[in-house]
Amino acid sequence: MELTLLQPAARSFPARYTGRTVVALGAHPDDLELGIGGTLAALSRGGARVVMAICSVPADYETRYAEAKAAAAILGCELRLLMEGGCKRIEELKTYQLVGLLDALVRELAPAALFTHGPGDFHRDHVAVYEAAVSTQRLGQFDFYSYLPTMCRPVPVPFQPRAYIDISRTIELKMQAIAAHPSQFSARGITFDLYRDIARLNGRMCGVQYAEGLDISRLVFA
Repeated sequence: MELTLLQPAARSFPARYTGRTVVALGAHPDDLELGIGGTLAALSRGGARVVMAICSVPADYETRYAEAKAAAAILGCELRLLMEGGCKRIEELKTYQLVGLLDALVRELAPAALFTHGPGDFHRDHVAVYEAAVSTQRLGQFDFYSYLPTMCRPVPVPFQPRAYIDISRTIELKMQAIAAHPSQFSARGITFDLYRDIARLNGRMCGVQYAEGLDISRLVFA
């Protein structure tokens, strides 16, 4: 009797999380849109439940929270604010308090994947969020990714992606979501074409029109 080996079907990155919950974690409003807006839109379109969790609104609470909600709607995602009740800064929390906030989020949502800042970011509060997020890995088995350091004005920061996500179909949603934060860009005379340029460069690295780069801390294969 001849045995036939079945080859597993290849899956796209969004298909990996279809019907599952993923959490995207950012320090402040606009971090997620800048870092992985195209990826989040692709995941949402692919049938994942995408929760955009921002830790704090450090200033101009009403305006920036409204902008964050508008951007999340553009990307097809849910929005969570972890430090509610007005303007607050991550630096106001002790490390165990920040870890506790993220632990509670992970316990509630049991995500299949978590996306957050990376250790090489030049914003110290971004790094604090990353380090607290690393601790949540003890709570369960989920994929763990870091995205490009985010900034309004260009700053040379080393970041070497280990994976590229094709966002050619969602690049315009990413740019619309960034534009939903006028207090950070147009109101200050700052353009954000930089992020289209970065996506175009990442696309060239992997043979597509536009891409976002991710670093991978952990992948769980079934």
